[in-house]
Amino acid sequence: MSQTARVLARVLTWPVLPALLVLRPLDRVGPATVPYVVAMIGCWLVGVVLTGVVFWQPGGWAFLGLGTAMAWAAFAEERALRGGDAVLATFAESSWLWWLVFAVLAVQLTPPASARPRWLPLITVVLGVAAQVLMLLRTVPLEPPFDEFRRPWAISRLAGLVNSASYAVVLALGVCLLASVFLLLRAWRRVRDQDRRQLLWLVAGIVALIPAVVAAFVLSYLGFNHLAGWPLTVAFLALATGAALSVLKYRLYDVERVVTDSVAYALAAGAVIVAFGLVVVVISQTTPLGATAQLPTIIATLAGVVVARQSYVWIRRAVGRRLNRTRFDAVETVRRGLAAGPTDLDALLATALGDPTTRVLYPAGRAAVAGTWVTAAGHAVAPGEHVVDVRGAKVEFDPLRVDRGVVLAVAASAAAEIDNVTLRAELARQVEEVTQSRARLATAHVDERRRIERDLHDGAQQSLLAIALLLRSARLSGGGEVLRDEVDRAITHLGRTVQELRDLAAGLQPAALAGGGLLAAVADLADRIPVPITYDVPDHRVDPAAEGAAWFVIAEAVANAVKHAAAGSIRIDVAHTAAQLTVTVSDTGPGGADPGGRGLQGLHDRVAALGGSLAVTNSEPSGTTVRAVLPCE
Repeated sequence: MSQTARVLARVLTWPVLPALLVLRPLDRVGPATVPYVVAMIGCWLVGVVLTGVVFWQPGGWAFLGLGTAMAWAAFAEERALRGGDAVLATFAESSWLWWLVFAVLAVQLTPPASARPRWLPLITVVLGVAAQVLMLLRTVPLEPPFDEFRRPWAISRLAGLVNSASYAVVLALGVCLLASVFLLLRAWRRVRDQDRRQLLWLVAGIVALIPAVVAAFVLSYLGFNHLAGWPLTVAFLALATGAALSVLKYRLYDVERVVTDSVAYALAAGAVIVAFGLVVVVISQTTPLGATAQLPTIIATLAGVVVARQSYVWIRRAVGRRLNRTRFDAVETVRRGLAAGPTDLDALLATALGDPTTRVLYPAGRAAVAGTWVTAAGHAVAPGEHVVDVRGAKVEFDPLRVDRGVVLAVAASAAAEIDNVTLRAELARQVEEVTQSRARLATAHVDERRRIERDLHDGAQQSLLAIALLLRSARLSGGGEVLRDEVDRAITHLGRTVQELRDLAAGLQPAALAGGGLLAAVADLADRIPVPITYDVPDHRVDPAAEGAAWFVIAEAVANAVKHAAAGSIRIDVAHTAAQLTVTVSDTGPGGADPGGRGLQGLHDRVAALGGSLAVTNSEPSGTTVRAVLPCE
């Protein structure tokens, strides 16, 4: 169908209901008709939205027809009573037939309709047409408020046959509506995944449809035709809401819980009413207390309270088991496991879900760790592709083994325990981090001692031995000129040796830091580095331990920027407050520094040993920022 044809179809159908409302006199509309008007406009709006979003969706047109049929019934009734039109009154009296027809079509044609039979909508339409014809031809008097009119097309010679056939066809229409509900429930039990979630909203919407149809027929049979339409009105409004969510919003809500709670509350309320009535009747009939005594009411109220809780729990469990047995069993397994006492949460969830790969990942306390999530044992890991979020944690699962909805339900039931394990996982992570940090510090200490030994052996020690040999040679030669030359050479070697020792000491802590503080050390570093360095460092001294750690952070960050990042410029900022010293080193290199590298990991250990924190931020391709926060008195 072309775009023009679609627009034309909408233009010809959407305005029908507003036009009927405009043409209908509104002076008889009062508070009692508000539910009817709400249901009518609600069904029409659902139809407009569905046909506007998915034009080919027949369920949308069925809802559009249902809302329009309800508007036509109100319009025809008002016009017939005001104009004294017997023909219009005859149509108005039977207009409710099309409510049933369109309701069946709406239930059967709302997606996914592939799992439902195609014959029921066709039979319903045929029965609707037949019922309309028979209702026009029968001879029984019109129902109030049209009882003053005579049927213009009544066939007296076939009165018995036509009247009986009309009752049978109308009853068949009601059976079709009940059958549509039954077939929908059967289809829901057969389909899976997305189709199941869509149908669940319809299941939630038709909860009130079966009792509404039964109530409408009972009221009509008892002669209360003016009340028979109200149960259907409420049911149609619920159906329209469920269908709209089925098509448009089915992924956003926990539908099974809605259905379970709705049915449980409804049946529990019925159980309370029955218990209350039985207690009152039994006490009134078996005791001398009068009907107006307060004691039966008090006892009945207490009985209702007891029945309410027990019946709700029992019914909710029964309905939950019927709706989704897999989900129910998984949740029950988790609840029993948690009630039994301390347990391995990962193992419990894996058993409940039937997925051995299931595990809970908890947020790490520091973003600089290799991975931002940890297991319950504190080991850093990276979450997989399929996870659900609960209380800040993530439950990882295999979608080929378990449905996501079941995982969500199980995670929600274990939310409190997940909170507890989150705290334990953070503690385990900190313990493991401290253990690893101490091991790295011990290893670094040994490596540093070996480096110093190697530097002393290969550098200063060899120079001192060379000087000793020169002096011994000068003493043996004895000549004045030769002695002077050897002494000069020894002095030169001594100068080199002193410089080597200074360089070695500078690798541990520069003399400028010991003599002038952090500002002097940074200034000396800026003079020796071939890359432009700008800095903002306070000129007063701070805690020696924090000052030393800050210097090593600056030296390592600058060395990385010069050696690995080919930075064009470097910026050093140091801020001192009453409680902490903050060091920030940023460069204009390409970024990409590895926080888990040996140099930066060593800095982290040194900073963490003082109770501080270190963060490395890469802004590729605009450089790297190293920021350390150190406690400082």
